[in-house]
Amino acid sequence: MSGVFDKIVNINERLKLIGVYTGGIAAVIMMFLIVADVFMRNIFTSPIAGTYEIVQFFLMPLAIFPALAYTYSSGVLPRLGELVEKAPQGFQKVSKWIIIIIEIVIFTLLTVYGWKFAMAGVGDQMAVAVGGKLTPVYPVYFLIPIGFALIVIEVILSAIKPLIKK
Repeated sequence: MSGVFDKIVNINERLKLIGVYTGGIAAVIMMFLIVADVFMRNIFTSPIAGTYEIVQFFLMPLAIFPALAYTYSSGVLPRLGELVEKAPQGFQKVSKWIIIIIEIVIFTLLTVYGWKFAMAGVGDQMAVAVGGKLTPVYPVYFLIPIGFALIVIEVILSAIKPLIKK
């Protein structure tokens, strides 16, 4: 059982790293695009067409949603468990599992409704005008449920890990 669990954890770690690299590359591209747009705007008085839309609808979601699971697992985000650390030991054990269940429910709901939002975007063929042409934006909507699903997996694996170690 532990061997299979270790493989799942390794796959999850790789997915988180892919998400971090994707987010990092998107952030770097976003920075270069904004700098180039400001440079073109101020020096040549001719901005890059569609920079705002490209950043808002494509690069910003690419920078945020793929890296959510890594951010969550790194402990950077505040968690409810930090509030319980000074409580009695018995309360800590019970509240730990309650918090895990709440996190699973909330992130599962975010995944489901993110999926519904993405499917509605596909159904409506959502597009934005970028440089005078309509560009489909609905494929980016799938980053939302993927990002939250990876958090659900992370929460489940972090809950199972202490049980497997025993």
